[in-house]
Amino acid sequence: ALVLEMKSLLGALGSSWALAFLCSTRWDWLRHSVLCTGRWHQVRRSVISFRRSWPGKIIMKGSSREWSGTMGQHNMLRFRAGQVDPMSRRLGNLLNMLMLGGQWDRRYYSCTVVVPENVMKDAQRVGRWVSRDDINTMGLLRHNWGESALADRYYPGLYKKLEEYHGVDFHESVMCWHIATDLILAKEEKEKEDFAADKRVQTVRALSNYMMFLLVNRPYMLPGLPQNWLYKQTCNNLDKICNDYDLVGSLGDSLWTVLKKLLGLHHHRVLESSGLEKKLADLIMKLPKEHASSFSETPRLLYARSVAVIILESGVVDKVRLLLDLWMDFLAYAANRCIRESHAQKLSTGGELVTIVWLILEHLRYLKEDPNQQHGHV
Repeated sequence: ALVLEMKSLLGALGSSWALAFLCSTRWDWLRHSVLCTGRWHQVRRSVISFRRSWPGKIIMKGSSREWSGTMGQHNMLRFRAGQVDPMSRRLGNLLNMLMLGGQWDRRYYSCTVVVPENVMKDAQRVGRWVSRDDINTMGLLRHNWGESALADRYYPGLYKKLEEYHGVDFHESVMCWHIATDLILAKEEKEKEDFAADKRVQTVRALSNYMMFLLVNRPYMLPGLPQNWLYKQTCNNLDKICNDYDLVGSLGDSLWTVLKKLLGLHHHRVLESSGLEKKLADLIMKLPKEHASSFSETPRLLYARSVAVIILESGVVDKVRLLLDLWMDFLAYAANRCIRESHAQKLSTGGELVTIVWLILEHLRYLKEDPNQQHGHV
């Protein structure tokens, strides 16, 4: 308790709010003794140095208001395929008995990566999908999520084919398209030798995993009502496939790896899918028709497979570009429709990538007519 109180006190003394108070105070002696002598700046530098000295920021976690330059990641296929890991399965079952299973899943199977350079470049070109004409007087997007990316001018008739499986709720649609994206990428990688060399593939995976991370760990940053039950049922469906087809993984993580994940010290630098993910994706694509009846209560897994099949058979040559446009459209929609209070709260702890995109969209909204506007330069 003493350490936490000292942490809060140091954070408050070294914050910009304290600086604003000292600059505007009527007590000249206080302003002179703290600011003019440089004592406040020494405290500020000490606080920042202390934060940066802790890998993973265990003690000062969330106290820095500078953007970390990272984005969360949560991949459903990696998550459920990881359940065959004996160590994680045993620990997961134990924490489920203690009613801590949800926290275990979010902590152990979510991670962070440094935001890929291509993601930031595409985020700055968000004006390609959104213009001032697309935003109503309330500042909200007029079109539905994914509608601009799958418009007829780019892919004639494709949005109409996918409308049935697109999802009636944003959370549901994110889940379906997330699984469908992994299925499509796994299929393309299997058929094309130079597929892995395409840097856009990592960008697509990063965006898809990020939207799932928000759905699982930051549902308040997404529009619509959280669909926790739908997520859990889809996880159960994936578990059933792993069990029915005896999907076998490695011997498990070491104790040190488990502790690093639990303490939040892990950063997955590699976005490539693992062998278990590819195997699970292949099983989903090859599920027999009679197996589909067991998923009648929660058909989102089948929806995801249907979406993947439609896109793979659509004749679209550059499927990676299609997925990249789609996830950028999803990100823009989530940024625009997120509750403003959620953006403000995250800004106080460094902000999320979706908040950065929201600021770009707000800037575009108030831009005057100029030659750069149509290209989305900010």
